[in-house]
Amino acid sequence: MTIPRPAQRHQDLIITLFALYARPPRDRIRIAKLVQLMGDLGYDAPGVRSAISRLKSKGILVSSKLGSQAAYSIDPSMTETIDKGDVRIFADTRPDSAGKWALVTFTVPETQRSLRHQIRSSLTRLGFGNAGQGLWIAPAANLHEAEVVLRRRGLAKYVDFFVGTYVDETQLATKIGQWWDLNELNTRFEPFLSVYAPNDQVWEETLAAAADNDRDAFRLYAPMLTMWRELPYSIPPLPPEFVPTDWNGPRVRSLFYTAHDRLAESAERYVSQVLED
Repeated sequence: MTIPRPAQRHQDLIITLFALYARPPRDRIRIAKLVQLMGDLGYDAPGVRSAISRLKSKGILVSSKLGSQAAYSIDPSMTETIDKGDVRIFADTRPDSAGKWALVTFTVPETQRSLRHQIRSSLTRLGFGNAGQGLWIAPAANLHEAEVVLRRRGLAKYVDFFVGTYVDETQLATKIGQWWDLNELNTRFEPFLSVYAPNDQVWEETLAAAADNDRDAFRLYAPMLTMWRELPYSIPPLPPEFVPTDWNGPRVRSLFYTAHDRLAESAERYVSQVLED
């Protein structure tokens, strides 16, 4: 059996591991054990230590001691983001905004023009589309994450948030096609599909084999989750009647949740054995 190995940054995988396995009652991971787990995923120790240092400097991880050994935990300021992320990432259905839309505007002083790019790029990564000059829109389900992210980055004081409905339903499909490039959004699913579903039979065989071995379950599940967890944020949960008929969202969601149901428990068991050794 060949375990798929998508090209992923050390930092992204490390965040996945801490979000999964460094939550109460186990709230820290010794650096040596993290190096071991990342080694299982094909990453060398120097790269892991360098990535940990960068995550610490960004305020995502904090260092501590576990006995006499160096350990790391999630910075308390990240707790709300990760807790809310669980809901979005692990819910087996897409969030329903009940016809409500979030609108965002911002005003930045001319002397701080660089902040405009930071706000725009943050909103884009959170699935917002551009509805006009200085006006950004997303399904209302995306609003909380936008508030949390912009507040964490010190940008919320420049931003105003609104929630409302679009009055002319007959024009909504046209407008959504203007606010977002739907074909481009749909292509964002393709890397996931190319890694995990190039052939349905091969994928099913890989999944079945990994489910029978705790270490292989971890090696398959952690990178897959890392790829998946970005998609519910960067691709907005648009009403299904307004997306193309070949929209890949339902297929990708089904692939991930099938794997989650079959692998998560075995992967957890393997990680627990490593961390408690």
